[in-house]
Amino acid sequence: MIDQMADTIPLIEPVVGDDELGNIESVLESGYMTQGPYADEFEDGFADRVGADHAITVTSCTTGMELALDALGIGPGDEVPLPDFTHPATANAVVRMGAEPVLVDVDRDTYNVDTDALSDAVTDETGALLPVSWGGQPLPTDVVNDIAAAHGVPVLEDAACSSGAAYDGQPVGSQFDVSVFSFHPRKVLTTGEGGMITTDDDDLEREIRSVKNFGTDQREGEIGFVRADATNFRFSDILAAVGVAQLDRLDEIVERRREIAHRYTDLLEDVPGVTPPAEPAPAHHNFQSYCIYVEAGDEHTRDDLIDALAEQDIESQIGTYALHQTDAFADAKRVGDLETSRALHHNLLTLPVAHSMTDRDQERVVETLAAALESAT
Repeated sequence: MIDQMADTIPLIEPVVGDDELGNIESVLESGYMTQGPYADEFEDGFADRVGADHAITVTSCTTGMELALDALGIGPGDEVPLPDFTHPATANAVVRMGAEPVLVDVDRDTYNVDTDALSDAVTDETGALLPVSWGGQPLPTDVVNDIAAAHGVPVLEDAACSSGAAYDGQPVGSQFDVSVFSFHPRKVLTTGEGGMITTDDDDLEREIRSVKNFGTDQREGEIGFVRADATNFRFSDILAAVGVAQLDRLDEIVERRREIAHRYTDLLEDVPGVTPPAEPAPAHHNFQSYCIYVEAGDEHTRDDLIDALAEQDIESQIGTYALHQTDAFADAKRVGDLETSRALHHNLLTLPVAHSMTDRDQERVVETLAAALESAT
C-alpha cells in the first residue's frame, strides 16, 4: 500500500498500491490502451458487485447521466425533479439534454432528497426522477420507486458517491432503473476520472453503448453506425486496470471509512454546537463524506471552522452546493422554499476521512474543531 499520510491530515486519500501499478504495467506492455479487456473485466466485476445485469464504463458520472437521460428519451419539454442540495453536475446533465431541472428540498437528517417534496414536484411534464444518494448515504428504495410507479416515470439515480453503499441489504446500483457512479479521486473507489452506469434494462444498455461508441449498432452480429448524434465516451483500459484492482479493495475501503466515521460520531458526543450525520437503520452508508451540521454561531461559522482547521494542517470543506444559490441555477424552477438545502449549504462541514489516519489524528481533528467552535461562539 502506498502511504499518503504526513503531518497534514488530508480530506481523503486514494487507497492504491502494487496491484494497481501491476495492472497498469500490463496494459502498457500490451500496447492496447483504449477501451479493451480490462474495461470488460471492470464492467463484469462491477455488475456482479452491485447485482445489476449490466454495467457500462463511461468517462465520468456526468457524461454517464447524459447518456442515461438520452437513453430514457429525456429532452426538450421534459421536467426532471432533483435535489437542490447537490453538485451542479446533476442538473448540468439535465440541461445538456435540453430538459428542465426542477429543484426540490432535501431531508435535514440524511441530506438526501425530501421524498414528500419529490412527489409534489411531479407533473404531467415530468420525464424522470433524478434523486442523489448524496455523500454515500443510500436512498430509501421502496419510497422512491413507489413515487415513480405512481406517476409512470423512470428513476435515474445519481450514485456518484455511493460505491459500496446499500439500503436494506440491496447494493446501490441495483435499486432503480438506472444508476450512475463516479470514480473521481474523492470517491471511495477511484480510477482518477471515470464513471459507471448500471441497469437491468437490455434496451437501455444497448442504446447507451451505442451512443458512447460513435453510434455503432450494438445488436449481436451487426456492424454499422445507426446514430448520427452519438459521441465518444469510451473508457481507457489504463483507468479500467486501476478499477479492476480497486474493486478487490472496495469492501476493505468501505469498512475502514465506516470505522473512522463511527469513531468520529463517538468523539463528537462531547462537542456542543455540531450534529453528526444520521445513518437510518436500513442504510449501509459508505461515508464517502462525513459531514457534520454546525448548529453554533451563524452562517459564517462553518467557513471560519474550515479556516481554523486549515491553520492546523487539517483539510476540510463544505458539504456541497444549494443549486438555487448559484448563478447557473438561480432562475431554475423549484418546489417549495428550499430552506433545508440553503441551511446545509451554509452549515455543513466535511471532516477528513483518510484511510491511513490514526486514532490520534481523529482526536486532533475533534480537539481542533472543539477549540475553534469555542473561539467562534
